[in-house]
Parts: sequence; structure tokens; C-alpha cells
Amino acid sequence: MHMKNNTSLALWLGAVLLCAAGAAPAQDADAWQFPVKERTPAFSKDGVWKDAVYKPLPRSEVSKKWHLCVLFPHTKDPYYLAMTYGAVKEAEAKGAALNVFAAGGYTELPTQISQMEDCISRGADGIAMVAISATGLNRTIAKAADQGVPVAITGGDVTSDRVAARAQGNWFDAGRLVGEYLKQRHPAGSKKVKVIWLGGPEAPRWSKDSADGFLATVKDADNIEVLKVIWGEPSKAAQIPLIEDALLAYPDIDYIAGIAPGIAAGIQVLKEKNRTDIGLISSYTTPETEAGLRDGSVRAIASDYTAAQARAAIDQLIRILEKKPVMQDVDTGFTIIDQATVKTYQRDLSLAPEGWTPYFEVK
Repeated sequence: MHMKNNTSLALWLGAVLLCAAGAAPAQDADAWQFPVKERTPAFSKDGVWKDAVYKPLPRSEVSKKWHLCVLFPHTKDPYYLAMTYGAVKEAEAKGAALNVFAAGGYTELPTQISQMEDCISRGADGIAMVAISATGLNRTIAKAADQGVPVAITGGDVTSDRVAARAQGNWFDAGRLVGEYLKQRHPAGSKKVKVIWLGGPEAPRWSKDSADGFLATVKDADNIEVLKVIWGEPSKAAQIPLIEDALLAYPDIDYIAGIAPGIAAGIQVLKEKNRTDIGLISSYTTPETEAGLRDGSVRAIASDYTAAQARAAIDQLIRILEKKPVMQDVDTGFTIIDQATVKTYQRDLSLAPEGWTPYFEVK
């Protein structure tokens, strides 16, 4: 059954859904791969993590056109547009139909539940999602599983034991890598540096995990002082006044680190104030922070292979539906990119290509 939008879904999105009319399949669609860790037994707290390489199922092994739903908290920033890119491109590569729905924000749990129920009732074969709540979706996930609809989690970990697959990074590692980068630049015995951490929204688990990873990593470094963790909406516009207030309160800071919209805001604020003495480090990758890395206004960025993570979740669903071998539980990991490695890293695993026009439906 083809998943068509209806009026209620359109109201839910908070953004216009653009249709891909005759989009061409991605070149070398089956060629992407990236390093992951696979846990066995899957989803077990006692499971063992082993290094692996995630490779997609070839199109030649897909027997039919599957209809998939993808649910995101929102699609208002480049991070979720990169995930959208990965999802739609993998659907195209597999010959699948796909619809992407955005709830409108991290507070919109009822909307995400309704969108998920609508996907189930309209006959979706599988659902990939970044969950807004760790527990609030469990009943709907169970409903999907009871009706034979596998659910793959690609962000916002959930406590349900009915999930069919996971492909997501551990956000603690994002903060940890930023902390390790600072410790390498400022080893023990060197001059003390002062840091502000921009945490993003306080409610979601990913933002707390990222902050915890950073704080845990630098807590034993006597020469790295974390002045404050600042929480706020993850948009550039919302982050600008937070940074301006922080500069007034702490004029002698050496680094601003944390969420990508905050670092993008930092690029603008520091340029306006001619503050070339403050380093910027992002805990995830967006086109604006990557551009800052290339022009020298950002020192380093962490990346969770955003686009590839979404591709992996779509591939997991197709493998499950085709009854093919599948890595059910993978940690897609993070890596740190600095001004030297940005010239050589594989960009399309993290970001949509420059100039890509977002669309949210594959027919």
C-alpha cells in the first residue's frame, strides 16, 4: 500500500513536505560502507561489542517494493536534513517507497505517537525513527511489532524490548571526543583554559549524554575549567543571546564547545565582536560548522556519520523484511575531525551534498 499524505499529517509536519519527482538513483548506491561496533546478543546489557563494517544489502537481493515510514522530532536543521538525505537515498537505492514525517520538536511526543499510529494503520511495512521519548513510544512500538511492522531506532534510544533494530551512535562519545581533543591540545601542566559547554535542549537523552561525556572526560584535567553548561533551544537564533550573555559573564573564556547550532552562532558572534582568541568545537557536524572548520573559525567537530546512520536503519528494515542476515544492534560511533582531516574525511557519510534540495517522499 502506498503511503500517501493526508490533511492531518500535513498539519503535523510544521514544514512543507516536498516530493521527489523522478529522482534518479544515487550513483554507486550499494558502495557505501562505514565502521561500526556490533553488539551480540543484540540489545543485551551483557552483550559484547565487536568492531565491524556495515555494508548495505545489494539492490539485486531486494525482492519487492517495500513501503517505509521515517519519523524525526523535526527537520528544521541541517542535522535532520542529513538524516533525511541518508534515508531517502537508501530508499531509492533499494527501490523502496518512503515518507518522512517531522513531529515539530522534541516536546511533541503526542504528535510522534499519532504519526507512528497513522503509518501502521496505512500499511507501512517498516518504520525507522529518532524517538522523542525513551518510554512514551513503547506502547506504539509494541503495537507495530504485534502487526508485523519492524521498528528501527536511529536516535533517541527507547526502553522497549520490541524494537527490531538499532543503528545509532552513543552521544556520550560525542562529548568524550571533544574532551579528549581539548586534553590533547592542553596536556597536564600547561596553562589553564576555561570552557563553556552549550548543551542544547535539556530534556532529550542525547544532549544530556553528550554533556556528561564531556564533563566526565575533563573532570580530572586540572588545567581545563568548565565554567558552565548552558541549556537552550538547538537553533542558531536561540543560541546567539546565550553566547552573548556568556561572554559578558565570562569575558576571559578560551573555548566554546557543544551543539552545532551553538557553534554556528558562536562563529557569528565572535566575528562581530572580533574575538579571535576563543576556540570553537562542535559536538556534531552541520554544513555551517564544517565550513567553519575549513576556513579556520572552528577548531574541531565531532561526527556521528549522520547520513550513513539513517542509511543503515533503512537497510536494516529491508534486510528484516527480506529475511536476510542483519546486524540488528550497531553503534555507528563518532569521530573527531579537525582542520587537517577535514580535507580527507568522507563527507557524504555525514552530510548531504552541497546544493542538495531536501525532499521527504520517495514513490
